[in-house]
Amino acid sequence: MTGRAAWDHAQAHRRVHAVMTSAMRADASALEALATGPAGARLDPYTREFVRDSRRLLLAGSAGLTCVLAAHRPGEGPDGTPICRGCGTRDCRTLHGLADVLTAYAVRPVPIDRAEAWRRADACFRAEARPVPLAVDEFDEGFIVRPVRPGGASPLIVDRGTGALTRWPDFRREVLIEHYCRYIGDRL
Repeated sequence: MTGRAAWDHAQAHRRVHAVMTSAMRADASALEALATGPAGARLDPYTREFVRDSRRLLLAGSAGLTCVLAAHRPGEGPDGTPICRGCGTRDCRTLHGLADVLTAYAVRPVPIDRAEAWRRADACFRAEARPVPLAVDEFDEGFIVRPVRPGGASPLIVDRGTGALTRWPDFRREVLIEHYCRYIGDRL
C-alpha cells in the first residue's frame, strides 16, 4: 500500500479509537437520567431514545469500524510491494473513504488527560501486584507514571494521543522523554 494509504489507515484507526474512547468514558446511567429526567421530558421521543442509546450505538459502530480496519490494513503483496490486505490493491478505496468521512465529521483523537493516565497506569500496576501510590509526570507526548516507593516496578509511559502504555527502564525524566520521542518517531 502506498504511504498515503498507510497514513489513511493510521489516521482512521486513531479516529475510530477516539470515538470508542469517548463512548467508553461516557456515564451510561447519566445518559439514562438525562433521557428520563426533567430535561428528557422536553425532548421528542426519537431524541430521547437516541440520548439513552447513544453510548451503546457509538460502541457498536466503532467496534464495527475496527473490524473493517483489521481487514483493510497495510501489508505486502507476493512481490513485496505494499498493498491493502483486505482488497489487495495499492490504493484502498475503503481506507480513503473512511478517513474522508471521519475527517468531514471532525472526529479527532481525544487526548488522554492526567486523570485518565493515572487510571490506566493504576490498572496496569494493580494487575501486576498490590496497589501502590503513583506519581504522574506530564510531558508533551504523554505521561510518565512511576511507583512512589523506590525499588518498585519500572515506569510506564501513557501516550497522550492513543492512551497506549509502554514499560521503560528507570531512566531520568529527560532521558526517558528523549527515548520515548525517538520510539514514537520510529512508529510513524
